Amino acid sequence: MAIARLDGAEIYYEARGKGTPILLLPGLGRGTSYFDAIEPVLRRDFQTIVVDPRGIGRSSRTETLVTAEEWADDFAQLIRHLDLPSAHILGSSHGGSMAMAMALRHPPVVASLLLFGAFSELDRFIVLNMDLRIRLAKKLGMGEDLRDFISLWTFGHEGLEKPGVDKFLEAQLTAVKLHTPESYANICRSLLHWGRRLPGQEGEPVVTSLLHRIKCPTLVACGGLDFWIPAKFSKIIAKAIPHSVYVDMPECGHIAVRDDPEGSARIIKEFLGGKRLAQVG
Repeated sequence: MAIARLDGAEIYYEARGKGTPILLLPGLGRGTSYFDAIEPVLRRDFQTIVVDPRGIGRSSRTETLVTAEEWADDFAQLIRHLDLPSAHILGSSHGGSMAMAMALRHPPVVASLLLFGAFSELDRFIVLNMDLRIRLAKKLGMGEDLRDFISLWTFGHEGLEKPGVDKFLEAQLTAVKLHTPESYANICRSLLHWGRRLPGQEGEPVVTSLLHRIKCPTLVACGGLDFWIPAKFSKIIAKAIPHSVYVDMPECGHIAVRDDPEGSARIIKEFLGGKRLAQVG
């Protein structure tokens, strides 16, 4: 557990284990606890680095919007701060946005991309969901109502029936309470910014059109039960990044690294080990 003092921010991180480093980038508004299920599994074979992104948890707090690109700059600095030549970058959900931004802006420090439930563009469904989250945060505050709304989309029907889900719901509530309505609204706007859906971004090309520039090995995985960011978005990424591999995880919802940590870790280990994975879609 440590604080890296970087240009413009202090980033809280935890580095554990030995071996090839994997930097784990969490989903919307979350920090290190996002990876509580898979981090101990990955630590058997890799050095794991989990973080609180700037504006979240124990890192520098801010009430202003931080973009995925700015988070990517922070994490590239963190890798250099740790005297690492590069790291594998695992990004889940909006963490996948940060990971892709790293590959686009700082390719030398990205050994590979490991994307779970990621997206490079948005549709109206997701935009409306984000707009509603912002309104709920402002009207209802940062408590169980917002936690439950978020959980319905990220867990889904099957996920909420799984054993042990209560501890993840409790962690989600803790994470929600760390934010103010305005800081959470800006985190939601960060996702909209990545999707080029904020006012003033109408003429900007979607990130999908940039992904052909990514040359590192890339794994794209998506839960078959993910109806928040469904598989079509992962398939868009896999089609756009040259020589990427797409894997479907049929029994998982939006956060596959939590729903099936052993299976997710196995896929990662096999991919990084050069084993040919079955491609779906």
